[in-house]
Amino acid sequence: MLKINLEKHLNFDNKIYIAFSGGSDSSALLYLISDLRDRYEFNLEAIHINHNLSHDSKKWEDHCKTICKNLSVPIIVRSVEIKPSGDGLESAARKSRYSEFESILQKDDQLLMAHHADDVAETFFLRLFRGTGSDGLGGPKIRRSVGKGTLIRPLLDSSKKELLDFIKQRDIKFINDLSNFEVNQDRNFIRNNLMPLIGERWSNVSSRISNASKLLQERNKTFSDLFISKYKNLIGPKIPIKELKKLDSLTAIDIIRYSIKEQGIAYPNKKVSQEIIKVFLLSSPGPNAEVSWSRADMDQPGGRLCKKDGHIIILKR
Repeated sequence: MLKINLEKHLNFDNKIYIAFSGGSDSSALLYLISDLRDRYEFNLEAIHINHNLSHDSKKWEDHCKTICKNLSVPIIVRSVEIKPSGDGLESAARKSRYSEFESILQKDDQLLMAHHADDVAETFFLRLFRGTGSDGLGGPKIRRSVGKGTLIRPLLDSSKKELLDFIKQRDIKFINDLSNFEVNQDRNFIRNNLMPLIGERWSNVSSRISNASKLLQERNKTFSDLFISKYKNLIGPKIPIKELKKLDSLTAIDIIRYSIKEQGIAYPNKKVSQEIIKVFLLSSPGPNAEVSWSRADMDQPGGRLCKKDGHIIILKR
């Protein structure tokens, strides 16, 4: 049974949008929030992004319009053209989608998305296999900023099965995108092949992984708060090399890592990090010393470290 206290995540005095694809997850969320609206009478609207990636895209758009009409929920529809540029189709679609969200949201608006525990588990494995660090394995936050508004994921503690049970109980019609079962995409392979296999051995696997991811996120925050408090005089766009060299290499590279993160730049992979240590910490960097990198999916800008006046200078690439 789906048990969730949506009220604790929301401010009914501010406008609430639902990212509504028409799939099972966002349909469950739309009906849950629609029920709340009937009780609390807040301003609710849906947003449907038509990515035009399927021959059924227009049918899905029409389906979303019909559902919203039946629920008396206004809907904004945005049609986008996806142009992958070396970062993959999924990443390009995500960028386009969030760009539309940012253009719609005004100050203090809330955008609800239907990410759930199974999504967290899939992302955990996806990032693990791509070699991400502990920050990436910490999982998504319930709340974060998007443009002028706030993105809220109120279903992170709910499983896919619980949402599907709710859909069935309410006899809710939803879109079943068959491309989700194609395993050529990494996430689909994890969802359709890996997760069921693990589930044969351990029950409630998505909840177990989601809880571990949440625990890691909490530990990451505790470590970050303590680390930043201790080394706040060194963290920033200009880091004195002389002071870094007084520290052990692990501490020094973490200072560089937090400084890079503070500038909104993608953190380099392990190979580039080792090059940074070699160039700036294990040798005497010359005036032309430089290390640069980019992020494969281009979700964040790449970075460049160079030397100037005895400091490591952090720049966007």
